[in-house]
Amino acid sequence: MNSHAIHTRNLTRGFGQVRAVDGITLEVPAGIVFGLLGPNGSGKTTFIRLLLGLLAPDAGSAEVFGLDTRRDADAIRERCGVLLEHNGLYERLTAEQNLDLFGRFWRLPAAPRRDRIREVLTQFGLYDRRDDIVAGWSRGMKQKLAIARAMLHRPALLFLDEPTAGLDPLAARALRQDLARLAAAEGITVFLTTHNLVEAEQLCAQLAMIRDGRVLAAGPPASLRGARLSLEDAFVEMMEMPS
Repeated sequence: MNSHAIHTRNLTRGFGQVRAVDGITLEVPAGIVFGLLGPNGSGKTTFIRLLLGLLAPDAGSAEVFGLDTRRDADAIRERCGVLLEHNGLYERLTAEQNLDLFGRFWRLPAAPRRDRIREVLTQFGLYDRRDDIVAGWSRGMKQKLAIARAMLHRPALLFLDEPTAGLDPLAARALRQDLARLAAAEGITVFLTTHNLVEAEQLCAQLAMIRDGRVLAAGPPASLRGARLSLEDAFVEMMEMPS
């Protein structure tokens, strides 16, 4: 496996007069939980869409496991699990039916598909609720199922766009604990966006702080603090900077 899951060089994408991603050069090692930390509207979601080849850059380049996002977008997406703004669940189906449907989309054979569904539901503490209709579940349970769906086909890289947004504090903490445990157990790279400082510090081995499409600082949380850019001070500074 490539030593870097993600490598971008001067990656740039604009919409009209706004540069949503403005010359980002970034490396994300394989096998870690990496966080992109910034306020709403800072370019986090656009950056993910560029990495998945869902948007073409105006300038610069990006590679995911050595694959170019312009040429190899389909191959990149096959190796990735993704949870963006919407959970993608079919709420009139049960939890097990949801995962079985997505397993069929990924063309997983029947027996391995059943085993994997049991595995991911168990990992998230949802197996005993597998026959429940999803519509009646809490937001936190739905989010766990959505992440289980994104992990079903054993991706090498999992993209999570603000996975705890809108959850109450207890549900958010439980989900962070599940993510930390599962990232280690599955041995995958997790790339998550967040505007939650606690989440970033608890989950991420490395961080990049982004504002107005530009990376202000990157590295392990401890090294950022050591460089007098504590996460809290940097985040407050980002929020106070004029747009």
